[in-house]
Amino acid sequence: MERSSAVDEVIREVEKFGSIVEVFENKIRVIFYENPDKAIQELRQKLSPRGIIFKVTKENDYFVLTFAETGEEKNNIFIPIVLLILTIFTTLIAGALQQGYVPWQNWSYLWKGAPFSFAVILILGGHELSHFIAAKKNGVKTTFPYFIPFPNPLIGTMGAFIRVKSPITDRKALIEMGASGPVASFLIAIPFSIYGLMNSKIVELREGNISLGTPIIFQILSKLTLGNVPKDSMVLLHPVAFAGWLGFFVTALNLIPVGQLDGGHILFGILGKKAHYLISRILILILLPLGFLWNGWWTWAILLLILGSRHPAPLYWEEKLPLSAKYLAIASLLIFILCFVPVPIKVVP
Repeated sequence: MERSSAVDEVIREVEKFGSIVEVFENKIRVIFYENPDKAIQELRQKLSPRGIIFKVTKENDYFVLTFAETGEEKNNIFIPIVLLILTIFTTLIAGALQQGYVPWQNWSYLWKGAPFSFAVILILGGHELSHFIAAKKNGVKTTFPYFIPFPNPLIGTMGAFIRVKSPITDRKALIEMGASGPVASFLIAIPFSIYGLMNSKIVELREGNISLGTPIIFQILSKLTLGNVPKDSMVLLHPVAFAGWLGFFVTALNLIPVGQLDGGHILFGILGKKAHYLISRILILILLPLGFLWNGWWTWAILLLILGSRHPAPLYWEEKLPLSAKYLAIASLLIFILCFVPVPIKVVP
């Protein structure tokens, strides 16, 4: 960033928080008057809306701020809306098929899938929208949530995602962005699961039935709503209950502390680069024997190897994390334990 009005603007803002020692091109060496973490956060909140980001490094008693202009890139709203509409359509089909209705034989059957579609769209959308809000709060630019329609007769979607368009600002932002989505989808899935379980049926367990693994949270909700299920029986899930189960499963997958998954963001923010890399590699290896319990873990391990286990560092590594970020990390770990199931799907022998 060449010396310009933007640099002069940056200098004026920095001077409010500290004493400038040197200015060289797009770098400012400064001594902050008070708490550096607080000063850097407030400075970022002022400059980020103006399209200015900065990386922070420490040199003895000085802080070196390296600035760059990100420019104004507007989010495309058309594609996310189209994908959302398509995903509503494919999940409506999936929800109808789950109840034995074939929409393309009679398109009035399509609305039979509305309960499942509504629940799964709200769970996935809530997850990604929470990421979006947390990013905006921390001065990180992202796209709007993109849903992925998929003509799968079981679920009708491959999930949703947002793309990060600017560097993550600091450790706090990394943890908040990583944890916000899983916390939201977990909380949204609970009432849907309760409603769905209350409308589910207990049926006789038969050979060839497809059985879903039951995470701890689903066991708790099932016991509260249905009581004790006989050993020779199984719960035939209402579509909304299945959407809730799916929400817990997706939450657990995202919280696996590997690479740039949500859990990987949190792990990096708490323990740093070396621990993140080591734990990511170990967990990918652990998925290999788990694949003998459920083949899907092999697919997941291959996907994580392709995506990689490395993680970019945030622009500033603050010395002390706020308690709110630590509580979020602990809550995320508890949610992972409550939602994870080693054998998600199996066929009754």
